[in-house]
Amino acid sequence: MTYSEEDIANNTMNLLSATSTWILVRHQWLMAKMRSILTGELCPSLVHLYQFDAITADTLKLPDNLGQSFNKIKHLLETAWLQTVESHHTSSGLSVFEQLNLFQVQAHQFMHESKELNQQLWRDFTMRDPLTGTLTRLTLKYSLLQEMTRSKPHRYNCCIAIIDQNKFKYINDEWGHHTGDRVLVTTAELIQKNLRAEDKLFRYGGDEWLILMPNTNRKEAYLILKRIQKITAEFNYQVSNQIQFNSTFNFGIAECAQYDNVYDWIEAADQSLFKEKKQSSGTVFSSTS
Repeated sequence: MTYSEEDIANNTMNLLSATSTWILVRHQWLMAKMRSILTGELCPSLVHLYQFDAITADTLKLPDNLGQSFNKIKHLLETAWLQTVESHHTSSGLSVFEQLNLFQVQAHQFMHESKELNQQLWRDFTMRDPLTGTLTRLTLKYSLLQEMTRSKPHRYNCCIAIIDQNKFKYINDEWGHHTGDRVLVTTAELIQKNLRAEDKLFRYGGDEWLILMPNTNRKEAYLILKRIQKITAEFNYQVSNQIQFNSTFNFGIAECAQYDNVYDWIEAADQSLFKEKKQSSGTVFSSTS
């Protein structure tokens, strides 16, 4: 199911906030527990801390890739928490010093693991575009610089291609932004499925993507893009049971060997795309069944 970008952005922040709160509450309980071991004070009940909060990936409007990422982190967090509280139940009969020593080890381990898992969740949610699941611009320049630095000393080439969805404004105006979002998701899936394992797909703008193709010259990149372009052109985008349409993309390619920095490399691909768009009608064909 496809959700609007606004829904996904709002729900992503809710989920990240809920996860951070879930961890913070347990850190606070662990500190209270260690204090109770030393002082004999009553420790807050564990009952309400066993289950994850009501806000989960299943109750929020999130695409599959983000939901799967969250559910994986959630499982690891809950497992780590259950292992920690297990030491709370097995510490009876030990001296105060032994209880405190045992619990400090478990508490420190949980605090460390939960911090790492929370950071991983934030990385997963910020490095991946929430709508399409492609990489974001946050990692783009680093990835390009890394590939440029790696390829030049060894004298092998690599290419980037900037892709622009044809007539995307027309699609939004004619059938609504929800249809536009579905087109972006589907196009990204079609591109990703037909790239090689070493290629990387980034969402570059609203209806634009950038593909990084290591160890690839311009001719090879062109053949790859033409094949994917044909696949998307033949795909039937569905608006409803009665309406479907075909749409594809334009692309511009640039080889890294000709440029000294990432900015010029991207600009060259952008200029190549601009020339391609001037020569293409970018027609959207609609049909009613």
